[in-house]
Amino acid sequence: MKKYAKIIVAILLILLLATALFACINPDNDTEGQMTLVVLNGDNAKEYAVDLAQIPSGNASKGLIAVLDYLKGKGQLSYASNDSGYGAYLTQVNELKEQGGYYLYVYTDVQDDFDVSQYAQQITYKNKSYTNSGVGVSQMSVKAGCTIIISTIYYG
Repeated sequence: MKKYAKIIVAILLILLLATALFACINPDNDTEGQMTLVVLNGDNAKEYAVDLAQIPSGNASKGLIAVLDYLKGKGQLSYASNDSGYGAYLTQVNELKEQGGYYLYVYTDVQDDFDVSQYAQQITYKNKSYTNSGVGVSQMSVKAGCTIIISTIYYG
């Protein structure tokens, strides 16, 4: 009986370790299809069409950061971030910078990521409404067909 107990414990331990290994991967992020990233600086917008199949495997758990890393690696975009206890915090994307009361703000059309607090903000871009993200850029959902907008907001 002890022999079977040891085998069962070993199997359970292996299953537990396998679960822990893959627990950080966000299964909600798509790995196929195309999404759009927009860097919006006033009336000046720079759009990036991103083929999600080109994002290196293993980066799906990094949310929007995986997309930014991919575009940065291709020399199409520059960005800077600080790592906080809650994930990455964007301080610069292209010419958008955190300075003088301006902060980078991220909007999305992925409803699961909407800010549902009383402080939620919306913008309209190309006749479509986008809501600011209620999660950090490292945790954002990246879906085929989605659009994510990075802009600034002023807190004075």
